[in-house]
Amino acid sequence: MSKKKNIIITGGTDGIGLAAVKQLIEYDDNIYIISKNAEKGNKVLNQLSSPNIDFFQCDLSEDSQLKILIKKLNKLHKIDTLINNAGAYFFKREVNNENIEKTFALNHLSYFKLSLGLLDKLEESEDGRIINVASNAHKRFDLDIDDIENKINYNGWKSYCRSKLLNLLFTYSFQKEIKTKVTCNCLHPGFVNSNFGNNNNNIYLKTFAKIVKTFLAISTQRGAETITYLAKSDKVKNISGKYFYKKKEKRSSAYSYNEKIAKIIWKKTLEYM
Repeated sequence: MSKKKNIIITGGTDGIGLAAVKQLIEYDDNIYIISKNAEKGNKVLNQLSSPNIDFFQCDLSEDSQLKILIKKLNKLHKIDTLINNAGAYFFKREVNNENIEKTFALNHLSYFKLSLGLLDKLEESEDGRIINVASNAHKRFDLDIDDIENKINYNGWKSYCRSKLLNLLFTYSFQKEIKTKVTCNCLHPGFVNSNFGNNNNNIYLKTFAKIVKTFLAISTQRGAETITYLAKSDKVKNISGKYFYKKKEKRSSAYSYNEKIAKIIWKKTLEYM
């Protein structure tokens, strides 16, 4: 079996995703970048100019596009690492073509569907890994299990925080729900100075975010370090179901360890498959 690894990273054309791509390419692995912006994708390919990088265009919030992507990626002879990094914050409530709220669809469902849809190929690897980029923001709000799509009194920040909590619940549930050797971990990258949130048109929000990030945020390179660590380090080879920050295992919120809630969310998410 080839020692060169096949690594898939969503949201790899910008921010910490792109920083992770630049770090991972140093290992001479094959990197497959997923993003909805074809212009950005081609720009990255031209800038990095490496035979080991490929790009797939896909709006991960749209189920029809996600299904096509999964079929394409399943043509690889194996997948060693899946990095679920793509995410967004929607100031106003938006829905996809199936009328599913976009924060939920992109930040949670795409992680879930890609992980399960590519599981057979991850099993082909000697060291299959799933890495979910979550956030410390998961601690801000608990879930409303009767309103996981944020239909009632929509609030963009609350919806984002809840989606990150869903990332943790998925990570912790993965090997409990599925008999697999593939590991699944998540991380908080830190408060990063990136273009995150720039998809919103609210000028006041953009301006405030820019000011705060300028003075308080870390670089995308530092934000990506834990992603790269979880993808490449032998120290985490047999570790699964953990939450990391600055390359160290950390405790997440007490709510995130609620196995009863996790069971309910897993079952509800399967209904979207």
